Amino acid sequence: MPSRNSAGTPTGVAKGLDLQPNCATLNEAPAASMSRRQALSALGAVAAGAALPAQAQDAFPSRTIRLIVPFAAGGGTDVLARLLANSMSTRLGQQVVVENVTGAGGTIGAMQVARAAPDGHTLMVGTPGSILVNPAMQSDLKYNVQTDFVPISKFSDSPVVLIAHKDVPWNTVGEFLAAARAKPGAINYGSAGQGSIEHLSAEMFELLAKVKMTHVPYRGTAQSLTDLRSGAIQVIFENIPPVLKLIQAKEVKAFAMGSKERSRFLPDLPTLHETVAPGYDSTSWTGLFAPAGIPPAVLARLEKVTMEAAREPKVVATVRELGGEAVGSTSEELKTFLAQRRPVIEQIVRAAGMRQ
Repeated sequence: MPSRNSAGTPTGVAKGLDLQPNCATLNEAPAASMSRRQALSALGAVAAGAALPAQAQDAFPSRTIRLIVPFAAGGGTDVLARLLANSMSTRLGQQVVVENVTGAGGTIGAMQVARAAPDGHTLMVGTPGSILVNPAMQSDLKYNVQTDFVPISKFSDSPVVLIAHKDVPWNTVGEFLAAARAKPGAINYGSAGQGSIEHLSAEMFELLAKVKMTHVPYRGTAQSLTDLRSGAIQVIFENIPPVLKLIQAKEVKAFAMGSKERSRFLPDLPTLHETVAPGYDSTSWTGLFAPAGIPPAVLARLEKVTMEAAREPKVVATVRELGGEAVGSTSEELKTFLAQRRPVIEQIVRAAGMRQ
């Protein structure tokens, strides 16, 4: 791959073949060298050969695609990413391999993608945490979402739900709120990491409900759910996909939905907005992102493939089984969505004192 300078512009591109004709040779007599027709024919063949490298660059994808998930395997983002990867592999004719690059609330994986070659062979499944929350929270973040990434398509969306260990003494969201107010800081809540959607959702709840809990960050949803089920932590504000089956099997208690409207997945569950935290609205989404500088033709193909995947009946059914909705937006629609959500997230971060 060509290297890139500090401005992100490709440098060190290999020089093409010198196609300037050797006039002295071409003007020689036929006896001394090839005929003029033969020479021109040879030059045409060379010119055609010189075009091959450019054509090869346009043949996307030319190798395995790395799909970075900046969270641990087994969590909601990971499950959805693997669903998307399978469909993309079929449609692109190349394997799309999910790689879990964990740490720092998704920033380590995001940085790896931001620094990757912008050829479409390294992509990321972005979430509210890695794309919106971390930039709002961290003043020393090593990447800039608006300049280092290109949004390709919003793949899925799902509401957040407040769940607790099955043996906690509270049975309603009102009882949970009363307990949190009675002993500030005594209730531990888990998250997939600092700046994750779980973290933001809990901070939003604390702000609106005027309570204080203790944050216990993990390296992913799977670890936080393990500790929730063991009783090491009491509650989690988690998006539905990784916990819906746990709720249905009554292995955890579900208190309220984070979306403003009740969910068709759990229609009997009230919302935080209608019960104890008016104005509360938190949903989780996944989107496909590429490093900035990706060729327009490659971006267009990835956008098309993701949109098709989100409309595939099997994918739609599976996402719904997990508790989410397949979206499949255009690149511009995702860009507009991020522009609308960014100031809302920044406001919550400032009000909650989350800025680092």
